[in-house]
Amino acid sequence: MKVLNFQVEIGAGGPQGYEVTLRGPDGAETAALSRLPLRPDELRRLAARVPDAVLSSSAQLRRTVSAEERPVQELGRLLFDALLPGDGRALFAAARHRATQEERQLRMVLRVRPPELAGLPWEFLYDDGQGSYVCPTTPLVRHPQVAAPQRPLRVAPPLRVLCMAARPDDLEPLALSTERQRLHSALAGLEQEGLIELGWTAGETWRDLRTALRRTGEGQWHVFHFIGHGGFDATAQEGTLALADEEGGTYHLGAENLTMVLEGMPSLRLVVLNACETGRSSALDPFSSVAGALMRRGVPAALAMQFPISDRAAVEFSRTFYEGLAHRLPVDAAVTEARQAIRLTLPGTLEWGTPVLYMRSLDGLLFDLRDSPKAETREQVQADSRELHDLYVQGLAALYTRRWDDAVAAFRAVVAQDGTYKDSRARLAEVLRSRRLEALFAAGTGAAEFGHWAAAVEHLEAVVAAEPGYRDALRRLEEARQQLARTALRAEIADLHGAGQWEAVLAVGERLARLSPQDADPDGLVTRAARELGAVASDRETGEEKPSTRHGEQVEAQAPDADAQATVVMPGSVPVEPPERNLLPGVGDEPARWVRGFEPEPGQVRGVPAGPGASRAEESRGVGGARAEPATQPDDPVRPPQQQPQQKPQPRPQQKPQAMPGGSGSGAQDVVLSEWPRPTAFAFSRDGSRVAVGYEGRRAVVADLGGNLLAHVRHPVAWQSTFATTKRAGAPVTSVALTPDGNHLATAVGPVVRIWSVAREAELQQLKFDDEVRAMVFSPSGHRVVFATASGTAYVWNTRTASTQVRMDVGTCPYRMSCAPEGLRMVTAGPDGARVWNIASGERLAEIASGTEVLDAVFSPDGTTLATGGADSGAGIFDTRSGAEVLRLTGTGSVSRVAYDREGTRLLTVVGLTVCMWDTTTGEALAGHRYTPDWFVHAVAFGPDRQARALARTRNALWLRRVGDAGRDAHWPSRTDDEGEVSHD
Repeated sequence: MKVLNFQVEIGAGGPQGYEVTLRGPDGAETAALSRLPLRPDELRRLAARVPDAVLSSSAQLRRTVSAEERPVQELGRLLFDALLPGDGRALFAAARHRATQEERQLRMVLRVRPPELAGLPWEFLYDDGQGSYVCPTTPLVRHPQVAAPQRPLRVAPPLRVLCMAARPDDLEPLALSTERQRLHSALAGLEQEGLIELGWTAGETWRDLRTALRRTGEGQWHVFHFIGHGGFDATAQEGTLALADEEGGTYHLGAENLTMVLEGMPSLRLVVLNACETGRSSALDPFSSVAGALMRRGVPAALAMQFPISDRAAVEFSRTFYEGLAHRLPVDAAVTEARQAIRLTLPGTLEWGTPVLYMRSLDGLLFDLRDSPKAETREQVQADSRELHDLYVQGLAALYTRRWDDAVAAFRAVVAQDGTYKDSRARLAEVLRSRRLEALFAAGTGAAEFGHWAAAVEHLEAVVAAEPGYRDALRRLEEARQQLARTALRAEIADLHGAGQWEAVLAVGERLARLSPQDADPDGLVTRAARELGAVASDRETGEEKPSTRHGEQVEAQAPDADAQATVVMPGSVPVEPPERNLLPGVGDEPARWVRGFEPEPGQVRGVPAGPGASRAEESRGVGGARAEPATQPDDPVRPPQQQPQQKPQPRPQQKPQAMPGGSGSGAQDVVLSEWPRPTAFAFSRDGSRVAVGYEGRRAVVADLGGNLLAHVRHPVAWQSTFATTKRAGAPVTSVALTPDGNHLATAVGPVVRIWSVAREAELQQLKFDDEVRAMVFSPSGHRVVFATASGTAYVWNTRTASTQVRMDVGTCPYRMSCAPEGLRMVTAGPDGARVWNIASGERLAEIASGTEVLDAVFSPDGTTLATGGADSGAGIFDTRSGAEVLRLTGTGSVSRVAYDREGTRLLTVVGLTVCMWDTTTGEALAGHRYTPDWFVHAVAFGPDRQARALARTRNALWLRRVGDAGRDAHWPSRTDDEGEVSHD
């Protein structure tokens, strides 16, 4: 029977809904926006009730709709309405009528692009007008967007099916011998007729599967049939099959690894997975299910189970399905007949909806079964030759444009039809090898970009081992190995310095200097160790005892007066006499390395050029036109004190504090970051050591706590963009975010996000979204970053693989986002409250302060509590598990910002013009400062020195100001004024 296709495509979602395009068999087309009656996460929660309802339905005989089936019908009704919006119902009804009139089968071909909707059980579509489910009579095929479909494989009977049954010892036992016997019994008639031949793997491991697939002496396999346990790995976000390992335990074979085992088998046209959850995909990748991964890698069709299935239903399904294939039915028609067989054999069951069919071919023909070889006409031979040529050319085009999956699919189709056609087998092997090399190279370079040197070495070694001349893999491998060695030596120096092992620090420093002269003194630890060692030697000569200092401890010293002379640490040298400490602005009491200081010229500020009109040469300079430089030059290794020449004393560079408008206290404790006008976005790094600021004019800068400019980047103008903001040269940076270590910066201008290397001021990655990006946050590891758009959609981006992991509907666009310390949870603060999310799955875990406007929310350092700042509800601390309020900070009004210290014992809040510090245990106000009306506080944070700082702006400058300094900001809030702001008596 000929088939009529009714095609449905669900496009990307937006603020108004999902775009649904319908195409009827006669070419009629309609498109409409479909608003889901529930949010995608709510639909998934409703869908989660379906498996229990399906299983319970198999155990009862009934004539009316049971309580267990009601949620299935309700979900099916919602999905049907969403799938056929506007004129969709009329178009579907017309297609049904035409199919009936022409005595043809109507098939629904479903393409679901949004990953968050792909995992829903569309097989349970329920037509309320007909009072019945759609699938038992109308085949439903999930047709992913993949390369060109393959032509049917010519097969002389029998159809050869390779079966594998796996029962690991540590999983729930399965009656495998019974399963095998039932399958043989079900297909006995077809085997006797010579239409089907069953074969079995010798064992239950992946090696047994690979051996059986490669054993082609008796002919090629056409179908792979698996019986056993399946599952879904929430961490890897992919489906799995439970095979046995060498000891009999469970070996979880992931979807991607299964496709690798099955690759190179061009005759394999169908994979049947009689295992639960093999049709389940993640909310971020529709190809993450076992069946979906097989589609992506070129298998023409895959039949999987989205829920557990009973033995009786599985046997009935297999018998009817293979019978249909053997009698030349299209695979989708065979599936429909098998669904009907389950429903007829087990009255009242819902298990007919458990199978999920993925198919690349629109005609459903996988095999061209012939009773016997027949002579072909010249026209047939010519047509076949043209078809092979077209497939081969498609493969070549995909190969040279590096579309590896499409190339694999095309060459596999050629080899399946004629393995001797030109060099198709060699081309297929070349494509498979190139795809693997590119994936390894991308993984290695991506790991290197984010400083994961061990992973970079591992992947690049695999590339070089396979092809030493591949791109610049060898050079990158050597760089990664050197960086890995440097990282190890730097870690050893830090450990030894912390233990006060000064001689050992110098010894490791010599090794590091030989390996990397430009990085011979990490954080000045080698220089400090040399000073300590020199001081100890001097004390021994004089007979005095001087307490040694270890990393993190302070030594009391008098600050030198303005006229004092000191020994300057010149490049490549370590002084015999330690100089007096230089208390640089923003560094606190930590003994700082000497820097070259300059007085700001009129119109210039520390660390940032005079203004937007500054030249690029000026932008690259630091204070007064030059960056702060380390104590040692890159090319000079640090030598022990006895090997260093003494330097002549030099005048100590002077740094005059700028006047502090609208406040009191020492200017030396506050830093001007910028005098550029109109800053638009602000963010501290997780440890508070660096700050990023975005401006109008598409610019962003990163500075340290001393006001030293570390990076200045600018988005180019996208003249061809459809977004007005990206085409304006003066467009603002709408959001900025720093990785926890401050080494990478993310900036957003409209819908375009760029991720930068701070050290190199170089763009690493670029992303473009469907709407303006309003908020961003990096995970604690820096491996993931979450972007929230104006439409209320959040995306979790993996910086190592350069791919989207999760797409979440977070409701309204959040004002702020924060990640938990373990990196698996995120909180969004917005008009409807604070919500906690699982960023690995997109699941909403908790709602806090629901119904109130929350302006900011952050996790405590241990992740057990959450601090929120509300527009009307003030500041509160909540338990992240229960959502219960733990502490309410009294006297707070509209709180725009909150920030924990590293121990979680103190909390900063911004209430209007007031910055307050609180004890998180007692709720007592510890310190605070109220600014005059010409100030505006944008952000607050605790730095590595435990000092609280506020990023505050006046009309003419952006300042980094300390909060809670003794004798300066030690003001305690005592009452709340009429504006809801904390006042001071």
